[in-house]
Amino acid sequence: MRIVIIATGSWGDVRPNVVLGHALQKAGYTVMLVAAEEFRAWVEGRGQAFAGLSLNMQAMLDEQNNSSNLFQTMRWMRKVTQTTVQMGREITDLIQDGDAVLLNEGVLALVNGGLEKKCTRLVHINLQPWVPTAEFSGMAPEPPAWLPIQRATYNRWTGALVRRTQWWMMGKNGNQVRTRYLGLPKQTWTNHRLMLDSTPSLLLVSPYVLPRPADWQPHHRMTGYVFDDENGWEAPQDLLNFLAAGDKPVYIGFGSMRERKPEETTHLLLEAIKRTGKRAILLSGWAGIGTSSLPDDVFLLKYAPHGWLFPRMAAVVHHGGAGTTAAVLRAGVPSVVVPIMSDQPFWGRRVHELGAGTAPIPRSRLTADNLAAAITEAITNRGMQENAAELGRKISAENGLDQAMSAIREFLEAT
Repeated sequence: MRIVIIATGSWGDVRPNVVLGHALQKAGYTVMLVAAEEFRAWVEGRGQAFAGLSLNMQAMLDEQNNSSNLFQTMRWMRKVTQTTVQMGREITDLIQDGDAVLLNEGVLALVNGGLEKKCTRLVHINLQPWVPTAEFSGMAPEPPAWLPIQRATYNRWTGALVRRTQWWMMGKNGNQVRTRYLGLPKQTWTNHRLMLDSTPSLLLVSPYVLPRPADWQPHHRMTGYVFDDENGWEAPQDLLNFLAAGDKPVYIGFGSMRERKPEETTHLLLEAIKRTGKRAILLSGWAGIGTSSLPDDVFLLKYAPHGWLFPRMAAVVHHGGAGTTAAVLRAGVPSVVVPIMSDQPFWGRRVHELGAGTAPIPRSRLTADNLAAAITEAITNRGMQENAAELGRKISAENGLDQAMSAIREFLEAT
């Protein structure tokens, strides 16, 4: 059996899917990973068959950041629609009759036509809590205190609304693929929702972080995290020297998120670090953070695996992406989450609820003052440090990959 794994997001989406791909290959399956072309060299370097999409996430985000007026924003939105439809066509062409497909639920509305046409088997591999439940609000905001409805009702309603919003955003593009490219009738929201509810799904999250909801159907599973540790990676000497030169630093990085004004953001971060009196590591990342003249107690990092770096930190300031959040929690160090979009506010709230991080600071409200205060809390709050360390020990003892593999094989063999 050939398994096609579709990972249309950033590094945090691609990495766990590559790990799954390797494990499935070892189990005897033929596996092809589908992702943006920019990931080809890295994926193929890991020995994984790869098919590239013309989507260029960095370029799209750059253009969005440079859209300074309504006309430019509308032009960017049209381009996103064109790119998304093209991506749907490319994915459809890559799928063959009889394939099994693993993809994030958020992509289903775009490619349902190809899945229908090719008679494929499907399993959702989710890094975010898409499946609605009465137990938490998922990617919806927290209910305001004045809202006169029960929390469980709010959670179920907003969970369904998040799914409906995703359909509104992607379904029209998926229907272009269906009608113009595949000659199929339009998909309806009713049929799409039925497909969502009936498709087996895995949430690659530790039950210590998010217990499996009691109201989920049996084919919705929670496996534990799937980590990519890059065991062959070697740290550059300048990074080792910096780590050895003093106490544990604070890490600050926003992964694949973009910044409209990276110089201003760098100044804000440096000012916050100065007020804490701590050493720090700044990740340049896709945000372009960093300058050519940093103080001696700040190290500008291009890249290091989270599994190697985070246990060596006093605290980690990050955007709350699913993969980064998982890595910080496993490392057993406190988080300061600065959420920007999507599921990031949810993970920021969840880390705080677990006592493993400070209250999240939305990126739009970030200042040197509140960031410095949060960092200080994270590095001085003994209870928070103990909670983070205990959670890290529990997550480290899990084997999410084995759990995911067992569930995938069960679902594929049953269909």
